[in-house]
Amino acid sequence: MDGDARLIVDDARLGAAVDALAGCDRLAVDTEFLWERTYAPRLALLQVAGRTAAGEVVAWAVDPLAVDPGPLVALLHEPGRLKVLHAGTTDLQILHDWRGAPVPQVFDTQRAAALAGFGQQVGYANLVEGLLGRKLDKAEQWSDWTRRPLRPEQVEYALLDVVPLLDVHERLLGLLEEAGRRAWAEDEMRPLTDPARYVAPPEEEAWRRVRGRRGLDRRGLAALRALAAWRERTARARDLRPGFVVKDAGLLELARRRPRTQAELERLRGLHPNEVGRHGATILAELERVAALPEDALPAAERKRAGPEVSATVDLLRAWVGQRAREAGVAPEVVVNGAALERLVRAHAAGEDLTPGGGGAGPGGAGPGDDEGEGEGEPGAERDVLQGWRLELVGRDLLAILRGERALAHDPAAGRLTLR
Repeated sequence: MDGDARLIVDDARLGAAVDALAGCDRLAVDTEFLWERTYAPRLALLQVAGRTAAGEVVAWAVDPLAVDPGPLVALLHEPGRLKVLHAGTTDLQILHDWRGAPVPQVFDTQRAAALAGFGQQVGYANLVEGLLGRKLDKAEQWSDWTRRPLRPEQVEYALLDVVPLLDVHERLLGLLEEAGRRAWAEDEMRPLTDPARYVAPPEEEAWRRVRGRRGLDRRGLAALRALAAWRERTARARDLRPGFVVKDAGLLELARRRPRTQAELERLRGLHPNEVGRHGATILAELERVAALPEDALPAAERKRAGPEVSATVDLLRAWVGQRAREAGVAPEVVVNGAALERLVRAHAAGEDLTPGGGGAGPGGAGPGDDEGEGEGEPGAERDVLQGWRLELVGRDLLAILRGERALAHDPAAGRLTLR
């Protein structure tokens, strides 16, 4: 594969590539981006591969620093053509932000591989080796993709992220068909095309992503809410990751201590002197505003960690999920994570409607405040255990256990748990 020949840096070659790719019914997609310091990922390369009707594999890498990739991005947004990615969360976010809409008809091979027995978050190189018997060279893994000129070796490496992906997709589809899990995979891909997934949460909700806030009182939470929103605005304006404005530890210390003077601010642990010098006056103004808030304007107290009764029930449900997941050949976390199980238990205890297949995020979906437990981006965090294949695999059983309709028992002869 000739890296120089496949690197697109002008409109004419981009147009020819788009025309060729338009004749393919599937497109493998990947991006290279920089996101160490910037507020949003910065696109540095866009790679696309396809197989023509004649069976020829065509692939190009588009340099967005040299040419507007808009025509190719528009092609990727056209319906009627499958887009294949691996662990494509950030890639899809970049493409959404470029076009202002989610990419339709998406297949993520990492998600599909989890249903085919490859583990929760299998890496691309391992998947290629496991399915195709090919070892990928990862020598350029830590390249700075924003530096120009790109070396031919970099471009060749980048194209290897999409060309084998076409065969990976075909092999995975075969495995899923054999296991009767094609519908499972369709369930897994559906959230990737949901427009709500790509809407940035309001800056007033940024405080919910700060870990360690459980120990704060209500006014402390109000301070955290105000400071996290200010940090989000500042980070966006300066194109920095929020942690480069003030770190989470600094926000939490400010919310706990709520200093009133510059001297108190300077004595605060967890806040760098540069942060005090640059933002001190603004921080104090935000805290002064919070101090004047009436009680009814303060956030509700954070939910306490699960007590022994809830924890015991979660452990019971987790044991059954673990066994059913092992029998199905998937990682338990792919089915449902611990935070979602806790929400299910709490929802049942509160008398909420847990009708299987109901709409909304539900007790198995991601919701605000979950960050103190398992991450929202992990498999099982965003999907409802009372819908789709999860409902059939474990969801009905979990409801029956919670309602006292069935009980878990150990079968010593079989060496496994059973439902009675």
